[in-house]
Amino acid sequence: MSRYALDKLCYRVVREPALREALASDPEAALLAARPPLSDEQIGALLAGDVGALSRMGADHFLLHQLARFGLFGLDFGSYAERIRAARG
Repeated sequence: MSRYALDKLCYRVVREPALREALASDPEAALLAARPPLSDEQIGALLAGDVGALSRMGADHFLLHQLARFGLFGLDFGSYAERIRAARG
């Protein structure tokens, strides 16, 4: 499992409009096409919008926030904040 791959994917979301569009329309296919070296657990957490789990896996909060910024994986600012807070306990 690669923390770097999670962070890089979130960074690419900001920089690559085509990737954002692909993730918005068919997230699973877009993740496979983007070919980041993510584990099955990371892919599952992304698809579920489980930023709490991704945070526990070491993903950077600022970069994860970009997923909510663009409304990906069913996230918005409210759900992002709620899930991050819940992960902190």
